[in-house]
Amino acid sequence: MIVRLATESDVPVIHNMIQEYVNDGTLLPRTVESLYRSLPSLVVADAEGELTGVVALHRLDNNVAEVRTLTVAKGYQGQGIGQLLVQYAINLAEDTGYHKVISFTTQIEFFSRCGFAVVARNSVPTKYYLDCVHCSKLFRCDETAMERVLVESPRVSRTAKRYGLQGNRQIIQLHDTVPECEPEAEAIQD
Repeated sequence: MIVRLATESDVPVIHNMIQEYVNDGTLLPRTVESLYRSLPSLVVADAEGELTGVVALHRLDNNVAEVRTLTVAKGYQGQGIGQLLVQYAINLAEDTGYHKVISFTTQIEFFSRCGFAVVARNSVPTKYYLDCVHCSKLFRCDETAMERVLVESPRVSRTAKRYGLQGNRQIIQLHDTVPECEPEAEAIQD
């Protein structure tokens, strides 16, 4: 399994994957058109040509990015794919120079395991003005705001080396085991 940037041919599959969770109320709907517009920020988990998950790292401002559209295909949950995708997005945010990553989610325990902490919704005003004011759930939102503050460090070259970043194409391999979202201290100091 690899994690890579999404391509145009992935969009219909991503839309169908998301739609399964829209139907049960877990995710907000996304149009195919919005996914094409978001294509540069979409990353997928690919198991020998079968998409098993997707995540987007969405820019809110110069310092804050949002992990969103996190979806793992039905039948692939519990295999660490979601954690792999979130960690990939966090690494990408660090490489890009963001100071924190947020998520508005109902999956508090999952994001807590990935190093996120619950914060007040009003601590992320950019999210509100860009997205929330247009949301059908504005006055009955069931999502919790969470954030992960990123440590500023010279990680770009280490991450590029570790994950084989090549130009605009980022590819990493998922081996037999998936580490937790929080890497061991030794791994950070390599």
